[in-house]
Amino acid sequence: MSCRAVMRLSYSYRCKMATEVDDCKRIINFFNYFRMMYCSIDIDSKTTEVLFMFVFIFLCVVFLWLMSYGVSTYFSPVLKIISLKMHMNEYLAGVTFLAFGNCSPEIIANFMPVRADAPIFTITVGNALAIILLSGGTVCFLRPFRMNGHCIMRDLLFLLLGVEVLRLVMAKEGSVTLWEGIVLFLIYVCYVGINVADLVMMRFYIRKLRNEINYLTNLDPPPTKEIEKKLRKLTSWEQEDDIQINDTTKYRRSRNSGTHFSEMTTSGYFVTPKPQTRPENVDHEANRTNLHNAENPKNLLLFTEFLHSLNPIDAEAWQLGGKCNRLYLIVRSPFVFLLLIFIPVVDYEKDKHGWSKLLNCTQIVTNPFVVITLVHSAVTSIYLTWHITLDFSISMWTPCLTIPLALVIFWHSRTDVPPFYHHFHGDPVDRRHRTGSSLGDCGHCI
Repeated sequence: MSCRAVMRLSYSYRCKMATEVDDCKRIINFFNYFRMMYCSIDIDSKTTEVLFMFVFIFLCVVFLWLMSYGVSTYFSPVLKIISLKMHMNEYLAGVTFLAFGNCSPEIIANFMPVRADAPIFTITVGNALAIILLSGGTVCFLRPFRMNGHCIMRDLLFLLLGVEVLRLVMAKEGSVTLWEGIVLFLIYVCYVGINVADLVMMRFYIRKLRNEINYLTNLDPPPTKEIEKKLRKLTSWEQEDDIQINDTTKYRRSRNSGTHFSEMTTSGYFVTPKPQTRPENVDHEANRTNLHNAENPKNLLLFTEFLHSLNPIDAEAWQLGGKCNRLYLIVRSPFVFLLLIFIPVVDYEKDKHGWSKLLNCTQIVTNPFVVITLVHSAVTSIYLTWHITLDFSISMWTPCLTIPLALVIFWHSRTDVPPFYHHFHGDPVDRRHRTGSSLGDCGHCI
C-alpha cells in the first residue's frame, strides 16, 4: 500500500495507517511527518492540516536561507582558498568544485526512497535547463562579465556530445547497463582532463610570452607597438589564469546597511548595470598577523575572543542598518548562532583568517561527534516516536581521539595569530604579485 493513500482516509484512521503502512516508514529520513501530524499533533480537520502545511513551507524557506548563508559565509571562502592552493584558475574551479557542489545534493536526493518512482532523468534535464538559462541569464543580467569564446565553444561541444550519448542510451531497448553508465561518467572525466590540459598549455604560453616581452624590451630601439600588443594579450591571459580574493568590505557594508538595494533601484534596476571597478585584492598575510605580538601571552583575551566569535549579530551591520535591518538581524540570530557553534571559519578577508582558539578547539570535539551520530542514526533508522532515535554507539568513542587532539592544538596555538595548520600556506598569491610586478616593469619600459 502506498503511503499517499493515507491522505485519502478519514482523519481518525490516519494515525494507525501511518504507523502500519511500510511505505510510510520507507520514505522518511530524520522525521516521520505523517506520524508527527496525525499521531503527536493529532490533526483532525482540513483547516488545521493546511495551516501546518504553511508552517512546513516556512521551515523549508528557513532551511533554504540557512543553506544560502552557510554557503556564502563559510564554504565559498574555503573553496576559494582551496582552489588558490591547488593552483587552479576560476574556470577550472568552476567545472570541478562548483560542479560537484551543485550536483552532489541532487545525487543524494535521487538515491532517497522518496524519489524511487520519480522520473529522475526528466527532472535532471529540467534542472540543467534551469541552471543554464535561469541562473546563467540572471548572473549575466546582474553581474555582466566577458566570456571566453573558446571555453564556451568547448563546453557546448561537450554538452552536445553528452546529449547525443544519452539519446543513444535512451533509444536502445532495455535498461541502462553498467558500461553505458561508465561511458557517461568518462565523458565528464575527459572534459575535466581537457580543461586541466588547457590550463597547463595556457600557463606554458604565458611563460613563453613573458620571455618574448623581456627580449623585445632589451632591443634598441624596442618595438613599442608589438610590445603593447603582447602586453595586452599577456594581461588577458593572466586574468583568466588567476584566482583573486577581493576585498568586499565596501560591498558588505552597503548590503548590511540596505543602501546596496537603493543604489540598484536608483541607477535603474531593469537596465543592465555597467561593470564597476573591481575591488582591491586582500592582503592575506597582513590580515593573518595584524594582531600578532610575540610578547603577548599565548591565551591573551581567550574568553573575550570566544564570546565575540559566538556573537550572532554583526556589530558593524547593527550600527549601519536601520530598524528593519536590525529586526532582521535579531530574527536570524538563533540560526546564525547554531552555525557559529559547529562550522569553523577560514576566510582571508577576516582578521586572523577567522581563527578563534577556544571555539575551534571545541569544534574539533563536537563536530565529529555530531556528524557521526547523525549519519549512524540515519543508517540504522530506528523510530520510536515521530523523530529518529539517535544512536551514540559509535560516536561515543570519538572524544577518545578528538579531546587529546584539541588539547594538543590548544597548547601549541596562540589567540593572536592562527597556527600554520589553520590553512596551508603556499605560493599562488606570491606568484600573482610577481606577475603583476613584471607587468609593471614592462609597462614602465614602454
